[in-house]
Amino acid sequence: MKYLGQPLKRRIDPGLLTGRGQYIADLDLPGTLSAAFLRSPHAHARIRDIDLDPARNLPGVVAVFGPKEGEEFPPLPLIFPHPNLTPKTQRPLQSVVHHVGEPVAMVVAENRYIAEDAIDLIKVDYEPFPAVSLLEDVRKPNAPLAHLDLKTNLAAHFSQSIGDASVAMKEAPVVITQKFEIGRVSCLPIETRGLLANWKQGGLEPSLEVYAATQGQHEMRGIYASLFGLSEQQVHVIAPNVGGAFGAKAPFYTEDYLVAFASREVGAPVRWIEDRIEHMQSCIHEREQFHEATLGVDLDGKIMAVTDSLYANTGAYVPWGIIVPLMTSTLIPGPYKVPNYRCDVEVYYTNTVPHAPFRGAGRPQAALIMNRLLDLAADRLNLDPVEIRKKNLIHADEFPYKTGLTARDGSPQIYDSGDYNKLVNELVDLGHYQEWREKQDESRKRKFDRQIGIGVAVAIENTGYGSFEGATVRVETNGEVSVFTGAASQGQSHETTLAQVAAEVLDLPLDRISVREGDTRLFPYGTGTFASRIATIAGTAVYKAASGIKDKAIQIAAHVLEVPKERLEYHEGIVRVVDAVGKGSKELTLGQIAQHARGLFPGTTITLNIPPALEITEYFAPQGQAVTSMADMAVVEVDPETCEMRLLGYASVHDCGRMLNRMIVEGQIRGGIVNGMGTALYEEIVYDAQGQLLTSTLMDYLVPSACEVPDIALSHVETLSPLNPLGVKGAGESGAIAAPAAIQSAVQDALRNWQVNDVTRIPVKPTRIRELFKRSSVR
Repeated sequence: MKYLGQPLKRRIDPGLLTGRGQYIADLDLPGTLSAAFLRSPHAHARIRDIDLDPARNLPGVVAVFGPKEGEEFPPLPLIFPHPNLTPKTQRPLQSVVHHVGEPVAMVVAENRYIAEDAIDLIKVDYEPFPAVSLLEDVRKPNAPLAHLDLKTNLAAHFSQSIGDASVAMKEAPVVITQKFEIGRVSCLPIETRGLLANWKQGGLEPSLEVYAATQGQHEMRGIYASLFGLSEQQVHVIAPNVGGAFGAKAPFYTEDYLVAFASREVGAPVRWIEDRIEHMQSCIHEREQFHEATLGVDLDGKIMAVTDSLYANTGAYVPWGIIVPLMTSTLIPGPYKVPNYRCDVEVYYTNTVPHAPFRGAGRPQAALIMNRLLDLAADRLNLDPVEIRKKNLIHADEFPYKTGLTARDGSPQIYDSGDYNKLVNELVDLGHYQEWREKQDESRKRKFDRQIGIGVAVAIENTGYGSFEGATVRVETNGEVSVFTGAASQGQSHETTLAQVAAEVLDLPLDRISVREGDTRLFPYGTGTFASRIATIAGTAVYKAASGIKDKAIQIAAHVLEVPKERLEYHEGIVRVVDAVGKGSKELTLGQIAQHARGLFPGTTITLNIPPALEITEYFAPQGQAVTSMADMAVVEVDPETCEMRLLGYASVHDCGRMLNRMIVEGQIRGGIVNGMGTALYEEIVYDAQGQLLTSTLMDYLVPSACEVPDIALSHVETLSPLNPLGVKGAGESGAIAAPAAIQSAVQDALRNWQVNDVTRIPVKPTRIRELFKRSSVR
């Protein structure tokens, strides 16, 4: 192919690298005011009294808003309901706070400095309530209630099952049971949240214009319309350059509502930019789950049954429902054949920051459980960890593979395509698996020296969730092509990959195609950029629209040139008569065809009965989920004296179907793997038992830097998806999915020489390894 699959450079990078990007903080509307928020220092408390007057009297302050007695703000909507969920969504500036960092007052001032000074003048009298924050405490009978109007902290209880796991487990000759604890993390995009709202009262009706760092401008438009009693036509949401999101910018937050509300009240544009501490204490978290899992295998290592009791912390609210534990429960079997399975899920409210999907969205937890159970079974049966995985992987000739489970949208969960054994075989070569085993044998002869550990994980990501995305492809009269879509980029390079799709179909150079997105006025409908869905859904919409452009261009050319369509050919943006000699009147460029389509000059129209303009709009809604797969290998070295863990190498073989741009895919995968390294070894949001956040800065919350990241070897397998004409699957999140399992497995493998067998918590930290060493009889 000319363009699809080619490693073309990202088109947006020159502008960003030379400082010409336009982020929320860069935008400047005349008269823009700044907002700042006073946030609760308590995890659970009622506001007895609040004195806003000292802040209002500070010069430069325009308005101050606090809890309104008898005039409450509307609660935020529940985006993803579930029949088993007792929902609690946040209400702006409510009089009872439910986690540290929840906003209790807002100041609007001439600039951020004055707003921050005014925040310090507000005096609040709190009545503290008992708080519950730790997942190990919330299930205790005497645990405090996270919400006083609920009878229990249990937010939801549901199950997933295949076959009869109880009976099969009793018949299994080898049974492995283990508890796993997975810590909480922050999304941590380099650009924090931000919003610039401008309420316009003039004209026939009011309107709201919002510039937002968001993953879904159309979803945000709909929420604003509902909360403010407007039509969607009255709301205009624009996502300019967005500096990363990873899930943090998908929910609708109280700040999003309040900034727009404040603009309406003060009659001026209002901007708010989140600082890093605010991000840590009020922007969504993810990952935190406890598992009590059991695996039953036969004497050859084949899986007979898997059971799991999953306990998930959802924080104080459910802005995106219970999507994360639901995803985990459906994907624990992963790429393996599990004939009997049961997962019982309990989701709990706590007085902590709410959970919502973060890069991977429940899948890293699922991959950890299944792969670590197989490690334990391999150790019991004296099998190689790679061998036991290959015994249980779904084979290439078994697709489409029906898992017997129900996907998060209520449809049967079916894997579309894959070749998992090929992934593993290539990983063994790419990662030099046998060579590392030989080096490990040498290191184990020096019992009290640094030890090498090798971990392998095979995992999947179900991508391309609906409902739909659309695209308009328009040929301008100068021959340039504009692509409009409802997607919104936070760095995924849509402006390059979607242009590649159009360029391939239209046989045009990439520099003749522009992609415009992130604006509800440019394209009327969209779902959002999440769940690795844009290549599969928006990419297919672009493909269909561009294909329609070719068909329409040939139809118009046949009419203008007065020849049958069968005598025409399309090549490099020109439609010509196949058997014509020379050029001239026997060919038309796309630009000329576009002119004919709308009328060559005012007062004329083309006599062909077609809609005007060389423009096509198409939507695509997938009939199922495409399934991306990956096999990863991590090599670590553990120092027994310092308990330091150092990654010596990492390899990943990845299958996202047809790659639209190999270089961009590899950038996504590398970024995801580094994210997974942080989850595995460094990153953890920590609360104390009273709900106080102990990791509110990047001095306390560690992220991997270039110094900690080893060389990452990447390779690709392309099994095309039958669910879309491009054969593509998602790639944005998959790098983060297998890494925690592979790294924890490698650490456990390194410690085996010292008979340390309980590496079951993520992140794996030196302090925890030291505690395990203390229990070991060898050291």
